[in-house]
Amino acid sequence: MNIIADESKLKKDTGASLVIEKIKDLRLDDEALVYYNFPFYRGETVEELIQAHILYVSRIFGVIAFRVFSTLSNITDSELEKVDELDSHLFGKLNKCEELRKGRRELKINVTPIIISEKAGRQNEIPIITNNEIKGTIENNKTDDLTEGEFRALIATIEGTKRLRQKKERNINPDSDKLTKGKILSLIQQEETVFDLEQKRAALNIIDSPQRIRGLAGSGKTIILTMKAALYHLQNPEDLILYTYFTKALFGQVKYLIEKYYRDFSDNQEPDWTKIKILHAWGGKALEGVYSGACLDNNIEPIPFSAAKRASPNNPFAYICQELNKNKLKQKYDLTLIDEGQDFPSSFYQLCYKLTKNERIVWAYDDFQNIFDIQMQDEKETFGKKEDGTFYVDFSKKQNKLQDIVLHKCYRNPKKALVAAFSLGLGIYNDKILQRLGNNQHWEDLGFVVEIGDSKEGSHMIISRPDENSPMDTNKYFESKTIRYKTYSDMQEECQSVANEIVNDIQKENLNPDDICVISLDEKFMGGYFNSIESKLNKKGIKTFNLLNVPNNNTYFSIENHVTLSSINKAKGNEVGMVYIVGVDAAFNENNKDYIVYRNKLFTAITRTKGWTRITGMGQSASLFVKEVEKLKEKDFKFDFIQPSEESTRTIHVNMDESQMSLNKINKEIEALSRKTGLSVDAVMKMLNQSNAKK
Repeated sequence: MNIIADESKLKKDTGASLVIEKIKDLRLDDEALVYYNFPFYRGETVEELIQAHILYVSRIFGVIAFRVFSTLSNITDSELEKVDELDSHLFGKLNKCEELRKGRRELKINVTPIIISEKAGRQNEIPIITNNEIKGTIENNKTDDLTEGEFRALIATIEGTKRLRQKKERNINPDSDKLTKGKILSLIQQEETVFDLEQKRAALNIIDSPQRIRGLAGSGKTIILTMKAALYHLQNPEDLILYTYFTKALFGQVKYLIEKYYRDFSDNQEPDWTKIKILHAWGGKALEGVYSGACLDNNIEPIPFSAAKRASPNNPFAYICQELNKNKLKQKYDLTLIDEGQDFPSSFYQLCYKLTKNERIVWAYDDFQNIFDIQMQDEKETFGKKEDGTFYVDFSKKQNKLQDIVLHKCYRNPKKALVAAFSLGLGIYNDKILQRLGNNQHWEDLGFVVEIGDSKEGSHMIISRPDENSPMDTNKYFESKTIRYKTYSDMQEECQSVANEIVNDIQKENLNPDDICVISLDEKFMGGYFNSIESKLNKKGIKTFNLLNVPNNNTYFSIENHVTLSSINKAKGNEVGMVYIVGVDAAFNENNKDYIVYRNKLFTAITRTKGWTRITGMGQSASLFVKEVEKLKEKDFKFDFIQPSEESTRTIHVNMDESQMSLNKINKEIEALSRKTGLSVDAVMKMLNQSNAKK
């Protein structure tokens, strides 16, 4: 049984803690979920919030909403009304889910409100039980067991991820048995999105301290941050929320997700957008941003881009944030959420911290999508020190177990596409490895398994990725076809081939034009690539959306019925079914072959795909790329290499010190033991301490 709770808050709620421990000890259903203070729904007025105290969700025993009162005198008419309203909200939501309905007004499971107090009885038709009656109450709630698919639908409906994917209509012949690309994408969007345990803990709990969420592309970081924004807005409608990001084209997706989640928990009401600021990090005259807004709020003249570039050619944004931080700034935001954290310098984190009240700042990042090679520092160094010498943010103090969460699973990319992206990004099968991970724990945090080796210099390493950490049900449709590649003698031949494939994707494979994106790795000739492909597609009646030609304040990555043409920078944070990567030779010529920034860009480009990637280039340089991919295939998509020394290559640090890593590893083992035995985490730790004392 899994408990979804902020344990620091749960420990302070004695009644709820005792009930949850009792339910755990009963071991009635190991797959059941118990939510603390979730879900909650906005009532008819802004002030009215209807919240579950303890929600038990089981494939076998249905749904029970427990409300704990220490004494009967606390069960007022107002409290009874809240219990009744929660029951109505839950039933109403579940009744909208077709998979859970038996008839028009009957569900396949029982949804039951229960009050737990000192003495049994009944008020307003709501049963009141004691702790000793919990077992019988759960067992009496049993109906027919749900199927696995129905249980997933139940969880998705409660958590707000039901129908999360935006559905696209594609021109697919329903009578055809041919499994086209369009049909596969339609099957993917029909799969029910359900948070895994790590995602639940990150998304459904809002903690009162800094929080870091680390994971690969496609692990759900943006989904988690947008849900946090929506849930916090539901609970605190008068508070001001900042959601900031690096890639301008991410704006549309972020706004859609926040609104989707808010509507789902508020009877389809719209968020108050005056209280949610979705701002690009820098901003300017045509686009409000965190930096430009902070300057305006504090009557400080913003530094123009040209001046910042002269002062700090390599990182003008870090410079302007550093200069702004020298001023005393007004605290403005009650919650700050930072997406794409890997692309921001420390001075931007420090700026956000200064603008945020009560240290309520959450950031998400992916070390492998860092296309500008900005090394994300340890959280202590990132936020800096106070005047007394202590750090503003220090996870080693262990204020809350949810402060530092690692997401191991990748839900966007087919497994072999993701493995290929890692292989090429790290240069595993280059003539020398370009980037290395410093220890086995880092590999495991990224969702890999170390079959052989200890990550010490000279160690023979064999690394694989288990299916459960790339858990797309449709992986079977892709296999090695997910990544294809070809070299050409010149650019025109390459562009003609790509255009022909795109035409085939639309006319024969049932893809919509906006299912397709072309990304150029060759920055020098990007305009030439896009002009040529655009011209060839236009002749076939296919429209394109060329992001090189859009105004600076554009916030869209794709538009309906157009093929997107994009640079790496503008593709970040987005995803499509079919990705064409042209000009790969630019990353493998004699000047760039061992240049880490190009490898990171290739990694980012490949991980934009939900289905297929086709990579093309010209001449001998492109052949070097082909050689690396062929070697990966020979090794059955495993990494087989000798660990290089720190001096010979770049080490990608895990962004936490050794003591913190050890603590995280111990916590994982204790939590696993807790789930296995049914004992609480505290009980397991007490048992271990007693065992150590005897030794």
